[in-house]
Amino acid sequence: MKTFPKSIALAVALAVFVCSFPTTARAESYEQKTETLLADVLVYRPAGVILTAAGTGLFVLILPVSAIVGGTKSTARTLVRTPFRFTFRRPMGTDLRDYLDE
Repeated sequence: MKTFPKSIALAVALAVFVCSFPTTARAESYEQKTETLLADVLVYRPAGVILTAAGTGLFVLILPVSAIVGGTKSTARTLVRTPFRFTFRRPMGTDLRDYLDE
C-alpha cells in the first residue's frame, strides 16, 4: 500500500508539470516551438490515445441504442473518428485552437 501515496504524488507532480506547458503552437522562438512539441508528444498524444480507446469502448457499449435511434454515424464520428484524427492525423505541433475536425 506504500505505492498508492507515491502514485498520487506522481500524478500531482505530473499535473503541475503539464500546466506549465504552453497551449498553442504559435511560437515566436525556437525554444517556444520546442516546448510546444514536447507538450504535444508527452501530453496531448497520449491523452488522445486514451480518449480514442475510451471512445471506442463507449461506442461499442452504446451501439445497439445508437442503431435503434439511427445516429450511428454521428456517434461514431464523435466518439471514435474525432479523437483518432486528433491523435494520429494531426501534424505535430499544430495549434490546438485552430484544430477543427474536417
